[in-house]
Amino acid sequence: MTPDNQPAWLGLFPDQDFEFRFGARPGDAAAFFADTSEHNTLMAGRRAALDEAPAQYLFEESSAAKAVAECSEWAGLDGGTCRELALHWEPDFLILLPDENERFVFRAGAVCFPSSWRPEEKIGLPVHAIHSPVPTLNENLGARIDKFLANLEPGRAWERSNWGLSRSSKLNQHPTRDIPHLTPPFADTEAWIRIEDQVLCRLPQTRALLFGIRLVNVSLAELKKFPEAQAGLHRAIATMPEEVADYKNVTAARGHLLELLG
Repeated sequence: MTPDNQPAWLGLFPDQDFEFRFGARPGDAAAFFADTSEHNTLMAGRRAALDEAPAQYLFEESSAAKAVAECSEWAGLDGGTCRELALHWEPDFLILLPDENERFVFRAGAVCFPSSWRPEEKIGLPVHAIHSPVPTLNENLGARIDKFLANLEPGRAWERSNWGLSRSSKLNQHPTRDIPHLTPPFADTEAWIRIEDQVLCRLPQTRALLFGIRLVNVSLAELKKFPEAQAGLHRAIATMPEEVADYKNVTAARGHLLELLG
C-alpha cells in the first residue's frame, strides 16, 4: 500500500508516549458535512436515536435560535430546526455560543452517537466543563484551546482527531445502552479503535462555533496490518497514565491489549 492510499488514521499512533494532543490542522467544513456512501445507514441510526430518546440526543436552547437558523441556511435547509439538521447531516454537531466571560457554551446540537458520555448532562456548560472528567486534558490543553477558539475566524475550518477503545463497533454508545465492556478475554477482531474526526468553524453572522464529530471504527485486527500504527498504539497504551486508562476503560484490559498488539 502506497502512502497516497494509506488510511488517514495512521497518524494518530506515532512512536511516542501517550499524551493528549490538540493537533488541529486546516480543514474543509463543507466536505466534512457532505454526504458519504454510508448516508442511508447513518441516517437510520440517527433517526432511531432521536425517536427512541430525543431528550438524550437533541438540544436547542432559545438563545441559539439565530445560530441554528444560520446553520440551517448554510446546510441548504429552509428554516430548519436542530432535529432537521440532525436528519440532514451525517456527523453529530454542537453549536457553541460565548457567555459573558467569553467562554464557549454548548447551547444546541444533536449528538446521536456519543462515545460513552451523556450529552444531556452537558447542555448549557462551557467547553471546560464538558471536558472536566477527562484526566490531564484541561491541565495540558485548556489554555491553548481557549486561545484557539477565541481567535477562530469565519471562512476557515480546523480539523483534529482523537481515539478511544471499545468492545463494540456500534455508533451509539450512550451509557444507557447495552455496550459490552472491554474486559478480557477478547480477540483482536472484537476490540475497536473508536476514532472521532472533528471539525470547528465559526459562523460569519452569529459568530457562533459549529463543532462537528464523525466516527470511524477500526478493529484491532485491521490496525495490526500497519506495523508502525501497531507499535504506536502499543506504546500509547503501555504509557497511558492510570487515571486516563481508568477514564478510557482500558485498565482491566491493558495487559491483554498489549499482548494482542505483540
